[in-house]
Amino acid sequence: MPRKHKTDSEAGVTAVTDEEMIMRVSQGDATAFETLVDHYQKSALRVAQRCIGQLAEAEDLVQETFLQIHHHAHQYDSETASFKTWFFSILINLCRNALKRNRSLSFIELPEDAPAIDDPESDFAHEEERVALAAAMAKLPPNQRLALILRHYEGFSYSEAAAALGLSTQAFASLLARAKRSLRRELAEFEKKSSD
Repeated sequence: MPRKHKTDSEAGVTAVTDEEMIMRVSQGDATAFETLVDHYQKSALRVAQRCIGQLAEAEDLVQETFLQIHHHAHQYDSETASFKTWFFSILINLCRNALKRNRSLSFIELPEDAPAIDDPESDFAHEEERVALAAAMAKLPPNQRLALILRHYEGFSYSEAAAALGLSTQAFASLLARAKRSLRRELAEFEKKSSD
């Protein structure tokens, strides 16, 4: 479903979809481009950082994505894909290329989303689990990692994530199932090592 935005001049009048915004961008509307940047920058950075693992590299990839969106706005076709799918397809391809170029981009730092815990032992155990999850995610093949990131961290629907990865919904479901199995196997290894 297209995401609706309100521009300052339209607040309270009509909601504008991403698809309408990108059409405005293709006509040279800088405000429409800024609106799209505002709406997608945080989630794009989360996806890139979870995929790549290094903040500076992730920021560069997000910036490159927006540059490509701006330069190719006239090529966007709403009949082919939603803007969200088109945007994340570009970002994901840039992430894949970065991973191929630089094999050292493999450790994923996950943000500390956990609430504060008063028990230091429990806090330490939680931190160990977070580090183990990050290390396990880093060992996954890029497509499996991206499938988990899009579905479970960014809340994409199966069809949105499949389209962003260039897969059918059935192929995406299969990829996600493999990713979950791989992740469980990696985490089981961690638990086995930590119990020795």
